[in-house]
Amino acid sequence: MFVRYVSLYLLILLPIAHADLNTTLLDNYHHEICNWLMETSNDIDNYFIESNESLQSKTYAELKLSSAIETARTQEYALRLRLRLNLPKLQKKLHIIFEDEESDDLSSDGTSLHTNYNPEDQSYFLRIEYLNYIRQKFDFTAGPGIRFRQSSLHPYLNFKAKYKLEEGEIYQSLLFNRFRVYIDGDFENSVGFDRFHYLDPQFFTLFHNSLTYRSWEKESTLYNGFSLIYSVKKDEKFVIGSSMTTLFDDQESTIDHLQFYVLYRHRLYKKWSYIELNPSLLRRKENDYGLSARFMVNVGVRFQKH
Repeated sequence: MFVRYVSLYLLILLPIAHADLNTTLLDNYHHEICNWLMETSNDIDNYFIESNESLQSKTYAELKLSSAIETARTQEYALRLRLRLNLPKLQKKLHIIFEDEESDDLSSDGTSLHTNYNPEDQSYFLRIEYLNYIRQKFDFTAGPGIRFRQSSLHPYLNFKAKYKLEEGEIYQSLLFNRFRVYIDGDFENSVGFDRFHYLDPQFFTLFHNSLTYRSWEKESTLYNGFSLIYSVKKDEKFVIGSSMTTLFDDQESTIDHLQFYVLYRHRLYKKWSYIELNPSLLRRKENDYGLSARFMVNVGVRFQKH
């Protein structure tokens, strides 16, 4: 398994390191995948609505390879995937989304890589979302989906609502809720609140809070985070932040871990690949809140036709 992940790193990094020799080949592969995604999206769109009208689609896919080392823990690896097919002819509101468990989890803060050494044991989600703008500041999304892991399938219905409490040049606040009910009777509910404070268009603070409950787990997860973000471009930013994750049930609450982190994201090759360096200090319950140091590296590739 380790060799597999090293091979993936080399597949991404080596052509970039020798860009002068392999630019054409690398760009061609990327271009072909982008075209395939767009053609797939258009074929589905045209199947439902026959029209010669050509509309711009925001279809994209993102592949991210992650590796993390932390004192008192084994090295972790993960291969993450998110695919979004936008169907603009279907009232510009229908999306088909495929993503791994880590990307789907609204309470995930990146302090653990769920896939670890076995990507084939990861859960994946495939769902259809229909977006309906009810009011100017409120939108509602609903649709069916399937959570699957190897041969195990769990159909569900997904409901998501967002409400903009305030929207200005300096302050923005967003309240969101995602509710999901499975065919076997299990359900999960996530409620969150985000508040942005813009010091200037590229420099802002973010308070992110979320509460997630799953009927099959004994404890709920509460996440509270604060970050200071300086964004230069789409794939270039610098973040300093802290967070606290708390687990609680009907009887007691326990801090699962505290984190102080730095994240630096830089464009790796052209506009569609990037690298993230993410050192952090943590105090985990599993280590009796002893201080541990963690370093994670993410290499991402985005496929989207502009």
